[in-house]
Amino acid sequence: MDKIFCNKFLAGLCLTLSTLLISLPASAVLMLAHEGHHDEAGCQIEDGDFPISISVYEVPEGGMPPMHSYCQHVPNTGTINVTVEFADAKTREIPIAVRVLMEGHEGSEHGSHEVLYTPAEKYTSGIITVAAKLEHKGQYNIQLETDDGAGNVKTAVNIPLHIGEGGGHDHGGSFGTIEIILLIGVAIAGAYIFTRKKESKEA
Repeated sequence: MDKIFCNKFLAGLCLTLSTLLISLPASAVLMLAHEGHHDEAGCQIEDGDFPISISVYEVPEGGMPPMHSYCQHVPNTGTINVTVEFADAKTREIPIAVRVLMEGHEGSEHGSHEVLYTPAEKYTSGIITVAAKLEHKGQYNIQLETDDGAGNVKTAVNIPLHIGEGGGHDHGGSFGTIEIILLIGVAIAGAYIFTRKKESKEA
C-alpha cells in the first residue's frame, strides 16, 4: 500500500510541476525572476515626477527564462525585457506611455531615433513590462510619458540605459526562476532515489 501511494504521489508531483512550468506565461516567468533578483538598493530612480524602480533582463535564446537583472547597463545587445515598478499607488491611475530612444553616436549629425513606442494606458498593477530588441551598442533612453494637464505630452521619468561593450553588474542576491526549478528537480530526484532504495530493502 505504501509503495503504491509513494509511486502515485511522485507521479502526481511530477505531472503537476511540469504542467505548471509549461503553462506559465512569459510575464509570469519574468515576474518570478524579478522577485528572485531584486535589490532594494539597486535601481531606484527618484528624480522624475514619480519614484520608480527598474530591472532590465537579457532574454536568453531557446526560450529560457531570464537569469539576471541589470540596472542601467546591459552587457550584450539583443532582446531585453524591462520591468518598471511604481512606488506609490497614485501613479497607477495615471495613463503612461513608454518610448524607447537610441541616442545619436558621438560626433554624429543624427539625433536620437525611436526604437519602440507603447501608447498611454493605466497600469493598475503598478508594474510596466516592456520587451524591446536593441541590436546596436550605445546609449538608450526609456521615457515614461504623461499628459501635462494641458493636452501636451511630457517626459515624466527618463531612464538612461547603456547597451553592449560587456561588463554590467546584475543586482541579484537571492534565488531566481532557474535556481527554483533546479531545486525542485533535485527534490524530485532525491525522493525517487529514496523510494527505490526503500523498495529494494523491502524486497
